[in-house]
Amino acid sequence: MLNILQKKKFGYLLTTKERRDSRNSIVHTQLEKEYNRKLTRMQVRYLEKGIRYQAVYDIETSDFNPYQNFIICYVVYVRDIITEKIKKYEYHITKDDIGDAVKNNNFDFDRKLLQNLSKIFKSVNQICGHFSSKFDTPYFRSRCLLTKQSELIPDYQDVMSADTWRMMKTTMKAPRNTLNNLILQATGSSQKTRIDLKYWYLVRFKDSPEWCKAIRFIVDHCRRDVRMTLKALRKIEKFNVMSGASA
Repeated sequence: MLNILQKKKFGYLLTTKERRDSRNSIVHTQLEKEYNRKLTRMQVRYLEKGIRYQAVYDIETSDFNPYQNFIICYVVYVRDIITEKIKKYEYHITKDDIGDAVKNNNFDFDRKLLQNLSKIFKSVNQICGHFSSKFDTPYFRSRCLLTKQSELIPDYQDVMSADTWRMMKTTMKAPRNTLNNLILQATGSSQKTRIDLKYWYLVRFKDSPEWCKAIRFIVDHCRRDVRMTLKALRKIEKFNVMSGASA
């Protein structure tokens, strides 16, 4: 039985799978030489798309409408595809952020938050969240425009995007394509916390005696969502198309 190299040598026609495997083998070898280390097939799939650093993230907002509303917090896990090391970033609006916005007679409580999140986005090759292509990323863009900080939005095709919601919708079967259903299918357990709207309402009022408690609850909720998104992503990326779409 001839292998692919022997078939090439003797001029045999290769099957579609053999041509694909041959190309993948060449790319795999080239990337291992470039990074001077052994790479898994999954790492090669990312790297050949130009994705070394991937930001898995989530935001929490005061309302679904970005007009007269704001981002309360974000949590981002930046994943190094080569080393699999994770750097964690998070920020929530502060009492000073609220005070400055009120002093300037606007509701731009998330002005500083947007600046910090933009720096992270511009430092990675791909951003990924659950339903992020439909909500989180568009909301971020809208808030940047509404706070007159359009320069914070990454230019078209500078940062690629992926969405575990879209992956689930395309390649899995569940009653609803929620993060809770995704993590249950992927791992068998969920850390999802229920939303208590009281806390989301209270963060508007920095002088409320429960303001700090509300912030802690919301940030913890956000952290859990990001941990679950990353955990599920690692399970399902193997059988999903590697995203090359612009964020």
